[in-house]
Amino acid sequence: MSKQAKDDPVLTALVASLTCAFHGGSPVAGQSLDRRRELAVAALRRIRSFRRRGVPINDRSHCVRDLARGLVDYLEEEADLVGPLLKDYQFIASGLLDAYQMVGGA
Repeated sequence: MSKQAKDDPVLTALVASLTCAFHGGSPVAGQSLDRRRELAVAALRRIRSFRRRGVPINDRSHCVRDLARGLVDYLEEEADLVGPLLKDYQFIASGLLDAYQMVGGA
């Protein structure tokens, strides 16, 4: 099975998580399906690099903060000016991690 085919269920789950967050009012979850898919790919890349970057995968709060920071860096031109939106990024990061774990991402 190709890596892309293997990633499809994971990306589908991540996009679904972002869609739920968007419909729940999140301003950072991506307005279009294409944007949410792009965010899902970026999130998957960040999640899969936890071990290599020394992020303790058994520390959920650290993983949420790290993923949120990665999404901020990916989306925002001036990441230091995110302010209160950081809570929104942490919210979608938590949902993305849940979705990743539910489909058995490793």
